[in-house]
Amino acid sequence: MKKVAVLARHPHRQYEALRTSLGCLLEDHAVTYLVLDYEVQLDEAFTDNLGFLDEMEGHRYSNHPVNVSEHGFAPKSLEEMGELLRDQDIIIPF
Repeated sequence: MKKVAVLARHPHRQYEALRTSLGCLLEDHAVTYLVLDYEVQLDEAFTDNLGFLDEMEGHRYSNHPVNVSEHGFAPKSLEEMGELLRDQDIIIPF
């Protein structure tokens, strides 16, 4: 099992990043989905996939306060994200 971090930095790629996270979970990797600096845009499909990420024991973090307070992300500062990324086997940026 590899530790994989998927880093979503651009709102227009948030869905692709989340789907990649789910694919890595299906391959039995430990996955962390990180949303950096923007509020996720929720629609039904994105919300469903966030639920799948949670059910499959993936982790999701954000440094954006609205994602933490309204969308169920755990908080991580930029510094904490940097520490987490150093511990990963694979980092997939979007």
